[in-house]
This record gives sequence, structure tokens and C-alpha cells, in this order.
Amino acid sequence: MTRPDEKQRRMEVRRSVGNRKVPGPDVVPYHRGADYLIAHACFDCRTTWKRSGDREHTCPECGNALALMGRTFRTPAKREDDQWEKARRLWAAGFRFWSYRSFPEAEPFPEQLREVDAFIARNTEHPMRTKT
Repeated sequence: MTRPDEKQRRMEVRRSVGNRKVPGPDVVPYHRGADYLIAHACFDCRTTWKRSGDREHTCPECGNALALMGRTFRTPAKREDDQWEKARRLWAAGFRFWSYRSFPEAEPFPEQLREVDAFIARNTEHPMRTKT
């Protein structure tokens, strides 16, 4: 039988050489995908899709570029011409549909199409407006 200190010395030699490395578990990295999916709209087809916000996307139906609307965008029905026109005008003016939680004092978006032009004119520094 060997002495305990001799066994310990041999184990240290094995570790230093690399013979006693214990391999870790084989874990396959889990890819979750995008952190958030954001509403993108096609104003020609009047449809929306949830896509990642990290790049440009095209409409699967017509091939035109999709407009990044924001996470809180509510898609109007295809027959609601005024609501789609309202969304298009707000988007063209630089407004995006994000959460108002951080900006409770900000004026909410207009309900009707006829209110959009006045809303855009008086909200040049609105927190939901992109700086273009």
C-alpha cells in the first residue's frame, strides 16, 4: 500500500500534466431568438407582422419594405381606411408606437384621422417621435 502523501503527489503530477481534468457537461447553447418582436406594418397590404427590430424587413405578400411601428401598435381592420391612413401619417411624421409608461405626461395619439394634422403640428418634441 502507498503512503497518503505519495498518492497526493502523484495526483498533483497528473493534474499538472492534464490527465485528471474532469470534463464539464455537454451543454448545447440555447438560442432564444430575438428578445422582442416588434410590430411592422405594410401600408399597401394593410397587414402587420411581428419581427425583430434589428434589421429591415420586407412584406411577405408584396415585397415592399415594412414600417417599424413599435411594440404597442394595434392593427386596424383592413376595411378601416381612416385608421390605416392615420397610422401611415403618424409613421411618416416620425411617430412610433411605444409604451407611454415612462412618459405619462405625453399627449396620447389622436383617435380620429381628422385630428392627426393638428396633433403632429403641436407635438414637435413628443417622446414617441423619432429624431429625424
